[in-house]
Amino acid sequence: MGRRKTRTEAMRGDVLAAAGRLLETGGAGAVTTRAVAAGAGTSLAAVNELFGGKAGLARALFADGFARLAADLRALEPTGDPEADVLELALAVRSFARRAPHLHEVMFSRPFAEFRPGASDARAAEEIHAIVVGRVAAVLGPDRAPGSARDAAIGLFATVQGLLALDSSGLLGGGPEAADRRFRLTVTATLRGLAATASRDPRAAAEEAP
Repeated sequence: MGRRKTRTEAMRGDVLAAAGRLLETGGAGAVTTRAVAAGAGTSLAAVNELFGGKAGLARALFADGFARLAADLRALEPTGDPEADVLELALAVRSFARRAPHLHEVMFSRPFAEFRPGASDARAAEEIHAIVVGRVAAVLGPDRAPGSARDAAIGLFATVQGLLALDSSGLLGGGPEAADRRFRLTVTATLRGLAATASRDPRAAAEEAP
């Protein structure tokens, strides 16, 4: 039984890896169950059994993307400068989006018509959420209003995603240096603005947890 489970897990890993390769080389349109089966050296029936079709493959890619990004963020060591630590997080997210643009799209856009994340899928992002909230809370300080760290983290992450959209379309700057300067400037200014209001916003949520 254990050996069969190991074989099944290995096959699942091979199929997911094949789906990831197709995604990165051809985008979401290239990820079909037939192409994934061929890329993994297995049958269409096996892919459907393991993932339940294309929607299941998209869901697995979605979760895998968040797991990879969480690993990147988890590896960042605090520097003792809370503001610099948050900027480092934002830069790590940008680096991930540049390395794996199609996977980033699966995580934050909806390129697969067959897959719409539900409440259970949101758990894939929980570790990232906790890391970002923790670092933002360090910037806001102990006197912050209840719930303000979560509110600020969501606002900051939304800003980063908007900057990444501009960056990917070439609209953030005339060259790499200008784009990098504007990215850093906007993230830092947004963080400072959120920190300035954190201790006096009476509408902040009552709890830090989502």
